[in-house]
This record gives sequence, C-alpha cells and structure tokens, in this order.
Amino acid sequence: MKKKILVIEDDEDIQDILTLLLTEEGYEVVSSRDGKIVEDIKTILPDLVLCDIWVPTVKGSEICKIIKSDETTKHIPFILISTSIKLSNLALECGADDYIQKPFHIKEVTTLLKAYI
Repeated sequence: MKKKILVIEDDEDIQDILTLLLTEEGYEVVSSRDGKIVEDIKTILPDLVLCDIWVPTVKGSEICKIIKSDETTKHIPFILISTSIKLSNLALECGADDYIQKPFHIKEVTTLLKAYI
C-alpha cells in the first residue's frame, strides 16, 4: 500500500513539482493550497504532512498545532517548509517533527520523508 503524503503549499509551481516528484517516488499525494484542509485531516489520515508555513486561511504552524493536539492525528509526522530564517524556531514552537528550508533540492525532501515513513 502506498504511503500517503498531504502537501499543503500555496505556491502552485512548488505544489505541482512536489506532487509530480513524490508521485514518481511511489507516494500517494493529496494536495491543498490553503489551510482549510485541516478540517479533513481525520478523513484523509496521511502518513506524513508536508506544509508551507505561510498558507492562506490557517498558518502552517497552526495546522501543526491542531494536528499534534489531537489524539487521532498527533502521531502523524509534520514537516514545515519555508523561506523564513526563523524556520527552526517556528518548527520547534509548534511541535513540527522537522523542517525544510526553501529553496530545497528534491533529494533533500525524499531523504527526509524516508526517515519518517
């Protein structure tokens, strides 16, 4: 069974690239361009969440807090993505399992994902 990755990224180009490359790596990818997807997280039940910190409606750090505070979803690895120079602090503060600094190389992403799922 394919591992399911939820990609939350408001930049259409980055989201499309991540979706294409992760699909080619054998993952099932569910994607969203805004934070409203958090309402469906219990239905989707991804194996991992890859989320930009600055997405419309709900910030990525808030999405992380919501997921990590719920008994049914707190086990899901959550990786923040951003250009922010404060990304490591933001990831620590919200309870993210890890983070990826933009710009990134796809190999960096796939290597990190394999460490968690």
